[in-house]
Amino acid sequence: MWIPELDPGRPVYRAIAEAIAQDVARGRLATGDKLPPQRDLARALSLNLSSVTKAYKLAFELGLVNGETGRGTYVRAGDAARIPWPSGENQVSIDFASNFPMPLDPSEDVVQLCQDMARYDVGERLFEYVARGAANDDISPAALWLEGLGVPARHDGILLTSGAINGVFACLLALAKAGESVLCEELTSPGLISCARMMGLKLIGVPMDRDGMKIDAFERIATETGARVAVLNPTLHNPTLTDLSPERRERLAAFALRSGIMIVEDEVYAPLLGVPPKPLAALAPDAVCYVTSFSKAVLPGLRIGYISAPPLIAERLRNAIRVSTWMPSPMLASLASRWVKDGTATRLIAKRRAAGRERIDLARRVLRRHALASRDDGLHVWLSLPQPWRGDEFATYARERGLTVMPSQDLAATTAGGIQALRLSLGAEPSLERLKQGLGRIDRILLGRD
Repeated sequence: MWIPELDPGRPVYRAIAEAIAQDVARGRLATGDKLPPQRDLARALSLNLSSVTKAYKLAFELGLVNGETGRGTYVRAGDAARIPWPSGENQVSIDFASNFPMPLDPSEDVVQLCQDMARYDVGERLFEYVARGAANDDISPAALWLEGLGVPARHDGILLTSGAINGVFACLLALAKAGESVLCEELTSPGLISCARMMGLKLIGVPMDRDGMKIDAFERIATETGARVAVLNPTLHNPTLTDLSPERRERLAAFALRSGIMIVEDEVYAPLLGVPPKPLAALAPDAVCYVTSFSKAVLPGLRIGYISAPPLIAERLRNAIRVSTWMPSPMLASLASRWVKDGTATRLIAKRRAAGRERIDLARRVLRRHALASRDDGLHVWLSLPQPWRGDEFATYARERGLTVMPSQDLAATTAGGIQALRLSLGAEPSLERLKQGLGRIDRILLGRD
């Protein structure tokens, strides 16, 4: 049984959590190792049970462990504060963990990019600081883009960001304080989990089903915790690929208006859909900050995003953007505006969707014998694991066989709630052949042939 060496100068609960981190770094604890039951560790260390319970809770909040009722507490896979990054073809491991856009042949688009930068005098923006973080001639194209997504944008509530994660970060920085609870779906993006941990925010996951987040549970948890902010991904949800149903959107919007909770609607994937569902921002514009960007759907390097916010809090958000990045690149903002107006952005989305469809269909064929959820316009598939597999155990097993996957435990806001699944992202590997090899390897593992 693992017995930690405790620093006598630290509070006991914190010393236990720190010992977990130190023993992982030393190799004494490995990913997937089961920690002793709380009562057993308390008895071994002659401590009160409450001290060990508090220590395990802190270790979970720090991303060191995962815990599930009835199964125990396990050392977590990977670095909890790390946002996945693609391995690239020069690496041995085949990357299914990084949820990056579907790859395209860049040759034609690079030519147009260079031509447009010259034709539109975009490069002149490199010499500018932009007052209030956005040039006036970038606001109307932003409104046009947002309206195409169903958001009734108000010009005095539009802000430019350096991508969606910067937009979500700015919203949290402006609207929440360290130590407060922030609601989200029970499974959410690693970016949000990392962001919340770095800011000292307590994420609380709300249960979901096939129609998205359960609104009864959201209302109950919001009331019990007094949470003032929720970060939600109601369309093409990462990782489950569900859409929040129209009826639930109506109920959620009505509750937000009644209760005063501010919803950050993270819709970075919505541009991938031909006609996205009606956004929450259209149902409750004074209770929603709508966040989107070009990086997932148009070009990864076009690090420009938009926030459509209630005008009354726009200045607080603008200050948060200044603190985090001062201002988004004026040159990229100008290029994004031009591409919105001349249709280039829409054309690139169509190309990326076509490229993605090929990879989605490949995953469907190779993994057809397994419980696979997929969407034609998604960037990943969601693979439910058969018993006795756990997501984090599969991730460890796969890593030893040259595969990097994202287990449900690393996507859980609190605990995975017994959900054992993998998010398999299909865009990080440039080579279609390597992607096919990796999918085939996953298929063989699940069939017991590897």
